[in-house]
Amino acid sequence: MSAKKQTPNKKPVQSVKTPPKAKGQQDPGPSFFEKPGKNAIYLFAATLGIIGFIVFRDYLLFHKIYLFKDIGSDTLNTFYPNFIESANYLKKFGTLSWSFNIGMGQDATTFAYSDPINFLMYLFSPSKIAWLLGYREVIKIILAGFVFCIYLRNLGVGAFSAIAGALMFAFSGYMIVGGQWYTFSAEALDVALVLLGFELLYRKNIPWLFPVPFLIMGVTSLFSLYLVSVFLVIYTVFRYLQEEKKGIKGLLVLFLKMGGIGMIGVVISMPFLVDSVKVLLESSRASGPDSYFATLSSSPIFGLADPVQLGTCVERFFSSDILGTADAYKGFSNYLEAPLFYCGIPCLLLVPLLFGYLDKKQKTLFGIVLAIWLLPIIFPYFRKAFWLFSGDYYRTYSLFVALIFIIFSAICLDKIAKGKRMNIILLGATAVSLILIQLFPYFSGKVFNESLAAGVKMYIIAYAMILFWMSRQQNDIPKFAFLLLLVTELAWFSSISVNRSASIRSAEWEDKIGYNDYSTDAISFLKSRDNSFYRVDRMFGSSPAEHMSLNDAMVQDYYGTSCYYSFNQKYYLQYMRANKVISASNESESRWCPGLTNRPILQCINSVKYVLSKESIYRSNDPLHDSIAKFTDVIVYKNKFALPLGFCYDKYIKYSDFEKLSLTQRDFTSCKAAVINDTDIGMVKNLKQVQLNDSLKPQEFTQATLISFFSDRKKDTLNITSFNPAHIKGNVDLKSEQLMYLSIPYDKGWHLKVDGKPQSIILIANGMNGVLLEPGKHEIALDYEPPYRKEGGLAAIAGLLLFGGVIFGSYKMRKRNPDTKQ
Repeated sequence: MSAKKQTPNKKPVQSVKTPPKAKGQQDPGPSFFEKPGKNAIYLFAATLGIIGFIVFRDYLLFHKIYLFKDIGSDTLNTFYPNFIESANYLKKFGTLSWSFNIGMGQDATTFAYSDPINFLMYLFSPSKIAWLLGYREVIKIILAGFVFCIYLRNLGVGAFSAIAGALMFAFSGYMIVGGQWYTFSAEALDVALVLLGFELLYRKNIPWLFPVPFLIMGVTSLFSLYLVSVFLVIYTVFRYLQEEKKGIKGLLVLFLKMGGIGMIGVVISMPFLVDSVKVLLESSRASGPDSYFATLSSSPIFGLADPVQLGTCVERFFSSDILGTADAYKGFSNYLEAPLFYCGIPCLLLVPLLFGYLDKKQKTLFGIVLAIWLLPIIFPYFRKAFWLFSGDYYRTYSLFVALIFIIFSAICLDKIAKGKRMNIILLGATAVSLILIQLFPYFSGKVFNESLAAGVKMYIIAYAMILFWMSRQQNDIPKFAFLLLLVTELAWFSSISVNRSASIRSAEWEDKIGYNDYSTDAISFLKSRDNSFYRVDRMFGSSPAEHMSLNDAMVQDYYGTSCYYSFNQKYYLQYMRANKVISASNESESRWCPGLTNRPILQCINSVKYVLSKESIYRSNDPLHDSIAKFTDVIVYKNKFALPLGFCYDKYIKYSDFEKLSLTQRDFTSCKAAVINDTDIGMVKNLKQVQLNDSLKPQEFTQATLISFFSDRKKDTLNITSFNPAHIKGNVDLKSEQLMYLSIPYDKGWHLKVDGKPQSIILIANGMNGVLLEPGKHEIALDYEPPYRKEGGLAAIAGLLLFGGVIFGSYKMRKRNPDTKQ
């Protein structure tokens, strides 16, 4: 946009003329909130800090740790293990790459940066991370509050209304309850940055901030880029029309400008984004056999939400905890994944009041925007479509609904604070309607937190009275009363969500329980006596959460086979499905993968050398296991026939034949023959093929048969000479052509060399790496390099140069045209 076309002295969007004073009315003087200086900023900072300290004091003073044992158990079972794994990996190796602590092996990069605050957290010792989690959330709340306050000021809202709106955003249900899954609060901060960046670009032609949140989302969450882009398109059209601009050309130019500058941030994030793209494309949740797409997309377009879901949506506008807290919650879905619409009681009064201030054209515009975000509550199909039918979620949709309410409320509050006459009848009708709506019997039985429900009604009445007072008395007293009441509401409601009994107490964290239980002694014992490659399975979880943990290996630093993660490695899951460890039609098992705990033969094949248990699970004469140690309540078993990381087959069976076998037949057949995809048969044509009629009969499933198979497999194995999770070297001496099985899930990032020459990797059992070897001595080298990491780095450099060019060009333009500075 050329400097000549600038409109440097734009009238603020919500500016109004001061109403004439009534006869005899005393001039109250300049408002505290609008006086020159930083008084309002200091008040906002103090208020934000006071509420934050009240709500999080036990975590800030280290009386508790911001981890939860109840429905928030993901904090203990997935987020905390990922933090520890990433911190330990960075400490050991400097950069993130392949890790055997995750499932049976996976690129650790995608786990690490789900939140920009993680970059700061990893600077500390891994042992300190748990204690920092409370501070981590408070930092995001404070940053989000300040960013949103600045955004509202740039929108043209006065300081008082901006402070109120920012407080409601910072302590909204999405920030506080959603923040107990950590990533939700980070996403809210990103969206606040997007809104501020847009206003600076749109109204002041300041481009430097706009790419930043897109850079952050490119690093942390690829799918958020899509979700936020949808919101931003609707918001941009709204703002363009709100300023009464006309012509599709101007709007298209604005979109092109936003797209170009925003894409710079995405390009800078490429070293991380390529990993996210790879994970998403390979995810079975998006397009695999256990995807939700077919089921969700087939629901009726105009099918109505059921009464429980609709009632939950309505009630959770009033409070995140009005239907109960955590495990005591009674409503649609669960406490964390149900609608998180709460953004302060004032919003419920102010949004309807706003329409009393708007002309006909504005009412239509504001009404359409409101309808766009509220109709999916009534017709869930549109909410599912918003999520591309990947799940029956609210999540980020809740954030966008809350944002619209807060923005509209701040605009309305600003009009009231500046003396615009209020429709008293509308105020009274809204207050009464809200109370009746909250009382409506959506549910059968007792589901409400009665004290909270009573508090909601009192707040509705109190806010209505203060708003009436504010509209009639043009001084700061009702404004301070409003903020004081808001502080009590936000502090009370947020404290209920945060300070529940299921959080971890500091004494509990330091005791010999949970992740610090006696399994840590067992793991230390194994490391002291065995320096070979091996995996450990366990019959119990160490996490103190109510749900069993599958990620103990990440915290206690050993190699296992189980994993709980929303996007488990594609070929790890394919291997588990091929062996009927998990079902191809059960989506939850693609996330909660139990590993090989109940499959002792597969444990032998995949280097599971030790098993931990709190009970005697094997007989004293068990042919596979010996009890070798006990640490209080933890028994250590050794698998006598566990094979090393690499061993060889001289036979194969086609995958199509393998699928026809029973579970037991699959296990026994895997001991004597490699399972090769039908399309790869030509690569192993010199090996002997096992036919279906060669498969064992039930009477041949004996201990002697197993021992014979394992003895054969131990004859030709990989001797590891150098080991790093992403760089493995070893040698083998073969008397005949054989196929080496490597119990490492296949990934495009793995590169294999035999005697210094690149060799094709053959997929075994539909998930593991394999390589065909000729007779003789061979040096084997396996190296993992995250796919497209180098290309992503080059793109990032180009993006940084473009970013610098945009900033320099903007500076030169503003220097040539000083009048454009605002």
